[in-house]
Amino acid sequence: MRMNRSTPEVTQLAESGPSRLRRLRAAMRIAHPDAVVTGREALWLNGIPVPPLGVVHLLVPLKRPGRADGSVTVERTTRMPDPLWRRGFPTAPSPRAAVDACRRAATVDHVRELITAAVRVGGVEVGDLHVELGLAPEQGTTLLRRVLGEIDRDLRWRSARAAQDLVDRAGLPPPIWTARLSTSRDVHLAVVDAWWDEVAFAWDCDLHRPWAPRVGLPALARAARLTAAGIVPLHTDPLRVRADPDSVADELRGAYRLAAGRPRPEVIMT
Repeated sequence: MRMNRSTPEVTQLAESGPSRLRRLRAAMRIAHPDAVVTGREALWLNGIPVPPLGVVHLLVPLKRPGRADGSVTVERTTRMPDPLWRRGFPTAPSPRAAVDACRRAATVDHVRELITAAVRVGGVEVGDLHVELGLAPEQGTTLLRRVLGEIDRDLRWRSARAAQDLVDRAGLPPPIWTARLSTSRDVHLAVVDAWWDEVAFAWDCDLHRPWAPRVGLPALARAARLTAAGIVPLHTDPLRVRADPDSVADELRGAYRLAAGRPRPEVIMT
């Protein structure tokens, strides 16, 4: 066993579970009782298999003293997470832990590994990572923004391909993708994902932000605005586009028939 020169209280042990737990306990002893584990160690406590990198990352309220000495980083923050108790430790939820870990990652490959583990193994939603990134300090987020941008582009491509396949499955004519709609008086209505101009049918499946679909009141208000203009709107959760294509295809056909069965409203597509 080798003692860390900068902080003798925290030992650098093997990567086995018991050793990591002892190291975490040592780190918590030298921090304030309000401290919460985040970063790599929090991901590991949450069941996501990421190796340690030698530094235990803790969060404390802004009024508490910080610390950074090579073995423990105690970061002061105005945004303390609501901790989850994992193996006896107050632990940041996985989205927060992943963003904090990525902020301290040295290479883009390390960030990719962390995000891949968080999403594929830990079940972290990409949308939750976006939310946490938007709330995080700017420093140290460049690599994470780059990796999330790569993921976003891939998700958009996959969503667009799945939506096109669904239109074909439904037997509908090709729509106009990403159409801006306005009234005859040039009052903006919405930008919809797919638009059948001949019948004024609008389909939204969150093509451009599949990780953050419209839900609740925003989705209802959007549908009501389009309906008031005489448009037949259909909103499909992006998860259903891939998980339940037959049902969604039926809904597309039904909405198209409904739109075709009444006079076309005075709506302009640009």
